[in-house]
Amino acid sequence: MGKPNSRVGLTVAAIMLASTSTAALAAPAAPDAAGETAAQADTAAEAPDNREIIVTGVFGSRAIENAPISINVVSSQQLAQHASVSAADLLRNVPGVFVNSSLGEIRNVVFSRGISANSLDGASGYYYVSLQEDGLPVELATANNFGPDYFLRPDLNLARVEGLRGGTAAITGPNAPGGIFNYISRTGKSNPGVEVQLKGGLQGDLANPYYRGDVYLGGKLNENGLYYSIGGFYRWDRGARDPGYAMNKGGQIHGNILYDYAAGSLLFTAKYLDDHNAWNEFTPAIGATRIAPGFSKTSSVLPPADGAHCFPGAGGTNECWDPTKLVHSRSAAFGLKWNHELGDGWKFENNGRYTSSKADWNTGALISASPMTDVVTSFINTNAFLPAGTINYFFKNNGKLATSNAVIPTPFGFSVQAITQNNLPNQNLLAGGIFTQVAFVQHYKSENFVDQATLTKDWGNHHLALGGYIALSKLRLRQGGGGIGFSTLAPQPEMLTATFTDTAGKVFQLTDPTGFQALGTVGGNDYRGTQKQYSVFFGDTWQITPQLTLDAGGRWESINYDVFNQTYAAGFSPTGADGDALTLYDNNVPSVGPLYNTKRSYRMFNYSFSLAYEFSNNFNAYVRFTNGKKAPDFGGIVAINTPAQIATVFPKPQKIQQIELGLKYSQGGINLQIFPFYSKLSNVTTPQTFTYTAGAQTGQFYSPPPVAGEIETYGVEMALSARITSTLSTRINLTLQSPKSRYFGSWAQGPKGDGTDDALTLIAPGDADNNPKIIARGGLDWTPIKGVTLFGEVNHLGKRAANQANAFYLPAYTTLDLGASWDVTDRFKLQFNMVNVTNALGVMSWSRSDSLLASIDRQGLAKGAYNPNGLYPILGIQPRAAFLSANYKF
Repeated sequence: MGKPNSRVGLTVAAIMLASTSTAALAAPAAPDAAGETAAQADTAAEAPDNREIIVTGVFGSRAIENAPISINVVSSQQLAQHASVSAADLLRNVPGVFVNSSLGEIRNVVFSRGISANSLDGASGYYYVSLQEDGLPVELATANNFGPDYFLRPDLNLARVEGLRGGTAAITGPNAPGGIFNYISRTGKSNPGVEVQLKGGLQGDLANPYYRGDVYLGGKLNENGLYYSIGGFYRWDRGARDPGYAMNKGGQIHGNILYDYAAGSLLFTAKYLDDHNAWNEFTPAIGATRIAPGFSKTSSVLPPADGAHCFPGAGGTNECWDPTKLVHSRSAAFGLKWNHELGDGWKFENNGRYTSSKADWNTGALISASPMTDVVTSFINTNAFLPAGTINYFFKNNGKLATSNAVIPTPFGFSVQAITQNNLPNQNLLAGGIFTQVAFVQHYKSENFVDQATLTKDWGNHHLALGGYIALSKLRLRQGGGGIGFSTLAPQPEMLTATFTDTAGKVFQLTDPTGFQALGTVGGNDYRGTQKQYSVFFGDTWQITPQLTLDAGGRWESINYDVFNQTYAAGFSPTGADGDALTLYDNNVPSVGPLYNTKRSYRMFNYSFSLAYEFSNNFNAYVRFTNGKKAPDFGGIVAINTPAQIATVFPKPQKIQQIELGLKYSQGGINLQIFPFYSKLSNVTTPQTFTYTAGAQTGQFYSPPPVAGEIETYGVEMALSARITSTLSTRINLTLQSPKSRYFGSWAQGPKGDGTDDALTLIAPGDADNNPKIIARGGLDWTPIKGVTLFGEVNHLGKRAANQANAFYLPAYTTLDLGASWDVTDRFKLQFNMVNVTNALGVMSWSRSDSLLASIDRQGLAKGAYNPNGLYPILGIQPRAAFLSANYKF
């Protein structure tokens, strides 16, 4: 995949004079920060009078107290104290932000203010928000199982995080009206010196080792305004739930060179990330509220290392799958930011970046507790097409019989199974229960170029801004068919191998020696395509009186998708890829089918305006209205992949309307922000996934046309930080909200199995799913003696509706984190953290266990069908963990 060509380069040059953020936005730099260049503002946390300066959601830099937006900062002190699981985990420090980091380092979920549709699944956890690094998106294209947190890791180079919820995100973020979260790096000017950190710990209720090392170097290169910074980390750990191999291994190196001259600055940035990560899967639980007998909060259900195998692919190719290789993410990024004062009140800023990234998957998928006789699973692993006979499953490690299943043909052209002998573990939880294990192989490759430029001018009582944004992205997915297998319904499960004996006594190998069958069968399409995004912004900050300010701005956006889906047709060979008629596991390699092209384009105009009043130097208030749209992402267009869909399915942008009131007070060591808000998200569609059980695409997944609903939320966010005494300080974030949903529907697959007779049921209005009414976080810092700080935090998440039908509620939970730091010398520091001290169970997501198809269809569980004593596997928060770190500054 080549770089953008010279024609694209000319387009970039032509649009540079019309690019970037906008409106409340078009605010001038705070007077106390006027001497800073933009590069310095990215890392300067405070102005000379100790007012905090922010650069996200506004033009230039601005004191947070005077910015008419709902934004909060995660300071360097909070970053140092927080034992984060992932980049997303840091955002729990921002009020009103829901973060699900139960999966681990990747595939997290982030949303705020009820903008939360489809948030129970980590496959698309950043759909509404923009995760940024130094003011630009980490990854432009998002799709199913592909997004920014595969390529973003916090380390010592991170100076601070700015979190903007709603509001001006609709006009300062690229197709991200839900919020912008900007991870801002250190520079050698703002943070000179050398720092080394070594960190060790025990995760998984103090059982699984964790090792990490960070380094940072920054300072002056010469006396002419040239500065450098460079750093990175390497980490190895077994995760919170030990699968028998490393869950995370790898690191990154990144840095920048800053040239600071009289009229501006140039900042060159570079990063290379090379990391391997897995994620936790669903643990069996009773009623989705308590861990099932035979399992614990630290149980892993990921595929065993000895399941590694090779398999054939369409077109005679061959590939291998090894779960210990995890998701291997690599990213190289190079950026250049230029700020220049042109004189007479004119300023120009340009920020650009080129990124090339890859993510190679060797993981499990659809790891579901379900009956081994499930009919849909039999279509996927091809057992439904067997004649009369017997399937015998064996424990892979000792070869003993696990189950014996009678294969019974039906008049409908497929076979079903009945278990006649059963020696499997934990059958009290689920009759015939096993874990399905899909050998998931995916290869993503993306290439991005993004550039935004801004031209501002002070004109009388107006601060005007005009800008533009260009983002060109290519994304490609190539999949492999590693097959599907069964494992025991037990912690660190064991694979099952299988044979099939026909009525004549002839024995066939149903699985390969590692326990997988249907090798080479691809569950979906390969795809490749482009996403081209062009935006023009404008903004005006009008100082009507010394106290009264009007901010207004708009964003016109054009997004164009051009996607090619490579389909596959079901295949069958009596001898399979190995030429052996007695090995059935490789007899269904599909053939390459037609290539379909989908093009969709969107034109949108978002706007936001506010009226702010400064009552005093200590108290500011504003009211803001925002009207924005969210176009489908790359993954939404990829899903339009059949001739009928291409001709008829034209998904509309979702619409977001928000009204917020901001009250900001700061005096005498007290900083208080209160944001009452109203948010309405409409034209929301919720995809459901079924499997074709008939027709040319038998065994592949498909989604019926989604139904558009809406989510309406009233709420209030509060952030308080206060110095109680010279040695004691506190911080409290609290969100109270009432999220409601209506007009949604749920599909049920029809008996034909070819998608032509699926039935739709409308869902009654109720609480929006996965949306808590209470999010609270409070902490204390106490310095009893010089150099020693004790700190702790309490986190509470309220109960949440489990799905749109409100079939049941995920329970509320509370956790406690404690820590202590000791400045042994001015250069040497020790810190201890214990996370989730009480080892509380917090349920972040759930699934069903009545079938494989049901396990991925949470919306299909109707109200009244929930059984509090039934098996509903869950994703739990990270169990208790402890870390000890040592920092030395040279």
